[in-house]
Amino acid sequence: MSATGTVVLDPGHGGSVNLGGSDANHAVSPSGVLEKNMTLEFAQLVQTALSSEADVQVILTRTGDVNLSLAARANVARDSGADLFLSIHFNGFNGSARGVEAFVRPANDDNFNVDEDKEFAALVQKGVFDAIQARDPGTKDRGVKEMKLGVLRDSSLGNTAANHPCRACLLEIEFIDVPAVDALLNTGPDAPAVRAEIASAIKDAIVAALT
Repeated sequence: MSATGTVVLDPGHGGSVNLGGSDANHAVSPSGVLEKNMTLEFAQLVQTALSSEADVQVILTRTGDVNLSLAARANVARDSGADLFLSIHFNGFNGSARGVEAFVRPANDDNFNVDEDKEFAALVQKGVFDAIQARDPGTKDRGVKEMKLGVLRDSSLGNTAANHPCRACLLEIEFIDVPAVDALLNTGPDAPAVRAEIASAIKDAIVAALT
């Protein structure tokens, strides 16, 4: 059975102005790489990886350095009749926290299909964790969590209690303020290969979710 459906990839942040709950940028790596640029590159890598799936349509909420409000990002899924919505981010905290985590909006809080969201989030989170752990055992499995995130609001995604076709989650790939992660993803000799492996893992999770 082949994968069929529409996927919206949302590269977090962008531009230079905070807009509608969306910050222009959050995390910055020790080498100066901005999260907003990494999220866009990873979304494009996943889009390319999914290009081999003839029956999967991939839409990006942004293709350049611009910011969109959280509602506008989710509205792309609503307007395209998306089956899946994946918002891509990177963490930054204290320079030492590590790990891969994913978030869904809590049940009974403008989320009508939380169980389906969790299943999708678990596929993505585990795939990315396994890909990173194969390269760096220092990563942590932070699992799937619930958080009241504006970009995952079902009313913006086009879901209702009666009809909720779009499954959505937000992925935090790793903590890029950690030097080891910066080397793994940005500055190290194997960084391009690692990025490709993570994108492939996300692609596989999406295909599994659509199959």
